[in-house]
Amino acid sequence: MPLAANTTGEHSTLAVLAGLAIIVWALGASIALTGWLVQTTHRQVQKRRFRARAANGGAPAPVSSAASNRPPVPAPPPAAQARTANPVPRDGAGAVKAAPNVAPPAIRGTRLSPETLEPLGEDLDAARLLGIAEARVAKALEVLPRDRWYVERYVYINPHRIPFVVVGETGVFALWGYAGPPRWDELRLPGEVAAHVKARLPGYAWDVKAGVCRTLANHEIKPRWWCRPGEPGAWVMGREWLIPWIEHFGPEHGLGVKDIERLRALANPRRDSPPPRVPEAVPDDSWVTPPSVGDSG
Repeated sequence: MPLAANTTGEHSTLAVLAGLAIIVWALGASIALTGWLVQTTHRQVQKRRFRARAANGGAPAPVSSAASNRPPVPAPPPAAQARTANPVPRDGAGAVKAAPNVAPPAIRGTRLSPETLEPLGEDLDAARLLGIAEARVAKALEVLPRDRWYVERYVYINPHRIPFVVVGETGVFALWGYAGPPRWDELRLPGEVAAHVKARLPGYAWDVKAGVCRTLANHEIKPRWWCRPGEPGAWVMGREWLIPWIEHFGPEHGLGVKDIERLRALANPRRDSPPPRVPEAVPDDSWVTPPSVGDSG
């Protein structure tokens, strides 16, 4: 009997302990499940509020009945709403970034016929070749000593554009660079313009020599005078003959080193003197309303 009593008591104690363990586990699981449900419900509420705020243009969503007991959240001022909806881009230093320059879409296809573009295309090609020819003339003139010669590019006189005016110990020259052979009607211009250069040298008793240098053709073209009867003409030569042609005239018609020094000083801009007065010049305060687009007047 005592053995039976002890056995029965031991089983009763184990049953009580097992029951308590089951109750504790059930309570823990219930608490964990309740916490998970609360967190899930809170996230869903926040998502619904965010979606409602976005649908209302940034305005706060209406408060549900479940959260009516919470204190109301004041709405931000209109300026703050604008900054929140469209933030201003700034760099790392806080400066406002410039808006990206978005180019308009390209014009697709063709609008003009080839015949429309051909004349202008020929002129552009001729201008490109002329630039190459004049660059080679400038390169050839670099061998002239600076103290004995003065070389100026793109001189405008009455109202011609002279590619090179060269003044030195063998005289005064007006030079052009050509890509191809000049036409007969083109040979008149250098001689006429050379006379305008001489008119700007009162007291200079000798002629200003007009020369055409063909830099893209045979460089060994020897200098030769070309003109039509009764018309001004010009010397035509290749690039290799340009400096020998300039030097062969001799010092009889040339300028001294002090003359070149004086000319260079006069040609440099004088900052301390006012600009020369131009007759019938457009006044500084004049303004003319430009015509509108498409106005043929």
